Amino acid sequence: MKQWIFIGLIILCQSCSESEVVEVKEEPVVVQTFTVVEKPSNDAYEFPAVVSAVKNVELRFEVAGRLIATDLVKGRKVEKGQVLAQIDPAPYERKVKDREARHELATNDLKRIETLYKTGGVSPSAYDNAKTQFETTLLDLNNAKQDLSYTEVTAPFDGFVSDRYVENDSYVQVGLSIATIQDRSSLYFSFDVPERVMTLNHGNKDVLATARIIGVEDQIYTIHYVEHEATPDPITQTYNVTFAIDNAKETLFIPGSRAMVTIETKVSKANVIAVPVSAVFGDSESGFAVWWFDEAQSRVTKKTVTVNGIFDKYVLIGTGLAAGDKIVSAGVTNLRDNLLVREYKVAP
Repeated sequence: MKQWIFIGLIILCQSCSESEVVEVKEEPVVVQTFTVVEKPSNDAYEFPAVVSAVKNVELRFEVAGRLIATDLVKGRKVEKGQVLAQIDPAPYERKVKDREARHELATNDLKRIETLYKTGGVSPSAYDNAKTQFETTLLDLNNAKQDLSYTEVTAPFDGFVSDRYVENDSYVQVGLSIATIQDRSSLYFSFDVPERVMTLNHGNKDVLATARIIGVEDQIYTIHYVEHEATPDPITQTYNVTFAIDNAKETLFIPGSRAMVTIETKVSKANVIAVPVSAVFGDSESGFAVWWFDEAQSRVTKKTVTVNGIFDKYVLIGTGLAAGDKIVSAGVTNLRDNLLVREYKVAP
């Protein structure tokens, strides 16, 4: 009898334990995703550009004085060596005459003392003093002549007067800018390129670049690459790029023109896939991978990828991904295979 009571208690306890089992529901992890886009590397892009002179030089006087003549008309073409401005040379001419007189006196003294020195009529120190005086007055004379030459400002190259800052009869200080001369033999085209475009075309220098004036569609000119900024603008996330045209005199472009620049690769290349750096994990020894998002199952799977390079905030993917794939773009170290996830979407 006791045995049957004990068996009944065991069955009763088991039934009580089974009724207390609670099923734990798996909660999805919220993840940020990135949709892979495959883009041809030989697309053509158009950018509005600012046209500027290849060189702008500010003209300054090396000496001070009253301005008595100028040939500085804005927009006028000037030739190399042409006198563009002059200050009153009279004070500097008088200084040259004074230094000439002193040097002539020192020259005559040196000749006289040198003759006496050879016959023992003067001491070596007297002869050395005469030579020193000769050299000092010669230096003063050369400096005076140089200052006189500085009373004229000439054009350093063939160009155009873009601006003038002084007028005749005004007093000009040393180093004061009096005008700006532009060298238009070549012209620069500067424009901003979005970070995405720079990333997709990283390292591709084999491009065809042309420029045209806005509104003049039938005049198209070939331009060439000069330089680009290494870091993007922190606000606009664009890179400033500069191209140039060498035969600027034969074109309609002038500094300040509104131009459109077209960039197109010369040869067709394979499509490019770029994903955020934060989406890729691994290293060169063990390999690289991403978390592929299965929209139907709402789960993630580890996918191996090959990396062709890194440019700024993006990784250039060689193989492993295709256009339309969704991958996790943040927090990849906290995930595992077959993990239930929920895609984060910004509310409309």
